[in-house]
Amino acid sequence: MARTKISEYDATAANNVDIDSINIAENCPPSGINNAIREVMAHLADFYAGTNGDLLPIVAGGTGANNATTARTNIGAAKSGVNSDITEITGLTTPLSFAQGGLGSTDLVTARANLGLGVSNNVEFQSIGIGTAASGTAGEIRATNNITAYYSDDRLKTKLGNIEDALDKVCSLNGFYYHANQTAVDLGYEIHKEVGVSAQEVNKVLPEVISPAPIDEQYMTVHYDRLVPLLIEAIKELKAEVDLLKGE
Repeated sequence: MARTKISEYDATAANNVDIDSINIAENCPPSGINNAIREVMAHLADFYAGTNGDLLPIVAGGTGANNATTARTNIGAAKSGVNSDITEITGLTTPLSFAQGGLGSTDLVTARANLGLGVSNNVEFQSIGIGTAASGTAGEIRATNNITAYYSDDRLKTKLGNIEDALDKVCSLNGFYYHANQTAVDLGYEIHKEVGVSAQEVNKVLPEVISPAPIDEQYMTVHYDRLVPLLIEAIKELKAEVDLLKGE
């Protein structure tokens, strides 16, 4: 058999007796050896260029192809589509975009901003868990420790006077048990027994502690913690009356 390309060479040296029909068997003429060497050199050139159908197979460390598309197919490296064998990507000079499954950034601050979670973003979550799992109940915040907010330091306040007629204002309020009515249920609240006050009653005597309800701004909600100053002044007024009666 005439060996016309490297892939046809035999691993057993004694079997390689013909290079492109040039006899290189034992006792061949010297000219045959010279010509055969030239043919081998030509075969090497074909092999290097990937021509003459002579390609280094995968088993020999090659790709079995002379173009990138076929090479990727042969070694199972997808240009696009599914490839579950990739475990790490290094050396990228451009961050992966959102469309590519990335964050479009190489630093955490920008990544958060790109996700809409930066310090200047307005973010909405269904529920939040701090130090614990989120409850899954819409609008609920759960925390395993104190929630610290706003300020109370005297050095940050210009006082405008104590709350007047605090006791009368407290007496105009009612503390009562209730559960969500159908309108509240339609807004997403569940029916269970609760205790509270009326925002309408509070609004008449202390409108500063009233805000639009987050569920729908046509409704009101009460900052219960801000009722404490009213209760303090009411207790002081009540004590003054008691002290007066004691004096009589």
